[in-house]
Amino acid sequence: MDGLFVATPSPALVEMVGAAGYDVAILDAEHALVSPDTLQEMIRAAEVAGIAPWVRVPEHDPGFVLRVLDAGATGVVIPHVRCRADVEEVVRAARYAPAGMRSLNSGRMVGYGRVDLATHVATANARVTVVAMIEDAEALDVIDEIVATPGLDVVLEGAADLSQSLGVPWRTRHPRVRRAVEQVHAACERHGVRFCAIPRVPADVHRWRARGVRDLVHGEERSLAVRAFRSHLSGNHGHDRDFRSHDDVIAAAVAAPGPVCLYSYDLRALQEHVRTVVDALPPRCRMFYAVKANADERVVAALDGIVAGFEVASGGELRVVGDAAPDAAVLLGGPVPTDDELAAAVAAGVTRVHVESLLGLHRLSDAARARHTTVDVLLRVNLAGPFPAAQIAMAGRPTQFGIDETDLPAAVAAATTLPGIRLAGFHLHSLSNNLDPATHLAMLGHYRDVVLGWEERFGVRAEVVNVGGGIGVDYAALDTPFDWPAFCRGLEELLTTFPAHWREVDFECGRFLVARCGVYAAEVLDVKHTHGHAYALLRGGTHHFRLPASWQHSHPFHVVPVDTWPAGRPRPEVTGEEVTICGELCTPKDTLARAPVDRLRAGDVVVFDAAGAYGWDISHHEFLRHPHPQRVFLGP
Repeated sequence: MDGLFVATPSPALVEMVGAAGYDVAILDAEHALVSPDTLQEMIRAAEVAGIAPWVRVPEHDPGFVLRVLDAGATGVVIPHVRCRADVEEVVRAARYAPAGMRSLNSGRMVGYGRVDLATHVATANARVTVVAMIEDAEALDVIDEIVATPGLDVVLEGAADLSQSLGVPWRTRHPRVRRAVEQVHAACERHGVRFCAIPRVPADVHRWRARGVRDLVHGEERSLAVRAFRSHLSGNHGHDRDFRSHDDVIAAAVAAPGPVCLYSYDLRALQEHVRTVVDALPPRCRMFYAVKANADERVVAALDGIVAGFEVASGGELRVVGDAAPDAAVLLGGPVPTDDELAAAVAAGVTRVHVESLLGLHRLSDAARARHTTVDVLLRVNLAGPFPAAQIAMAGRPTQFGIDETDLPAAVAAATTLPGIRLAGFHLHSLSNNLDPATHLAMLGHYRDVVLGWEERFGVRAEVVNVGGGIGVDYAALDTPFDWPAFCRGLEELLTTFPAHWREVDFECGRFLVARCGVYAAEVLDVKHTHGHAYALLRGGTHHFRLPASWQHSHPFHVVPVDTWPAGRPRPEVTGEEVTICGELCTPKDTLARAPVDRLRAGDVVVFDAAGAYGWDISHHEFLRHPHPQRVFLGP
């Protein structure tokens, strides 16, 4: 159910809400001055528009409930429900005996006598929806009693009024308010009652839908007046067609006006893959998603509840996770967070902070003391190695990452004495995109040895050892993925050599989790030969998909042939030879792939596989100011 509060006393506006595609209009008689005659006409307008008219009544007044139902309302929204009796009173007024004591008359609801009263009574109770709004802290103490009230159909959260009741006025995203809304949702789950959420930002929509909540009220029409209602609703859903596959998305784009240029992300496949990855991990191991790989709020929302939490490396990523997965565990890293970012992390209650310098420890200490709290810290260390060969090295050589081992004594001393921080363990992320399970296990064995040595040397005990990510995707051989099951079997054996007081061994994977969920598709605008070599030029390029240029590889792709072509235009093509796939930018570095093709024509679509990680997020979007690609998410 997609609903909208309507506070403006206008029947025409109710018709517009129905025309925009909403399912329910909640006519607000609590906060708006609306006359009985106008309310009657608004209910009629809803009926004409094919939208269910619910009325938010101004108080628990049985007489008012009776009058709006007799006027044709199909639902009653009860504000400020504080106890079970508040619901029981409205249920009695809303339903005929034996479910209630609603008074019966021969007015509008029975066509002024055309419908037999007995027939009306037999069906009317099932047509009325009773909705309780939880807007007061005192209701939380008896939430199970309220939710279990016979005759209650839906529970609607009211975070705005809840916030002031909880002492944080109008801070609807405050952790205290979020916990209260979660408490209401959990009670509904326990008792099998529909829970309705009020999303404040688009990420809330994706987060609730990913958790199976299908009843949403998308705010109030007055706050949305500057935008078209239809645009608002379709934007919250992410797209306006129920695409089932990347092929569907591309086919629709081919049929639409303009050249094809899009990303398509399959969130269902993503969830299935990540569940498989997480389920294979042995005990003590936890998988966090490295948000930098793909920071879209819909990706984060889809993974919420599957991964153990999220690793963020900036204040911006922290905000994305706060919106999309507000109750998830969060690890803050990054080579040099600012004072403001550290303060925001402390205020948000992040689980741990990975600190990479002595100065960083002092900055975090100041931020924690300002909030009168203590923050758990992992020291990220740049080990000497040696390490396996990999695409990118983070340690074992001079880089800007981590604390040099020679500086570790001072860092441990600070982490164990500075106020406001507590040393919880160590963070060791040394490479990126390793493709070999055996060498990765050997590296973890090396981590074990050095951390045990530090514990003995410094007299500390690590509770958590974070081994980073670095598990790769072989773009040259997508059919032979990293052997995760074999790695986990070896990991289970390796863990028997880890001390018992290491209660957590954390992974922070990004690319390995999300790369294969996305594709980047772009139409070939032209094909030509220069100096004996074939080039295909796309509507798109490295300003959308920078990964191939960044890693200097030829990205795997396949061709979707498009047979339609404007009459009278030449259609250049290349057959049976190597072609360089380029973008529309004014630089020879705008190259995405080089490979032989059977046939590639202007107007065909090139689809780059495994483009779900480090694609859009790392690209220089505004170079030459070309339009951004369409981005479609196949919902979970």
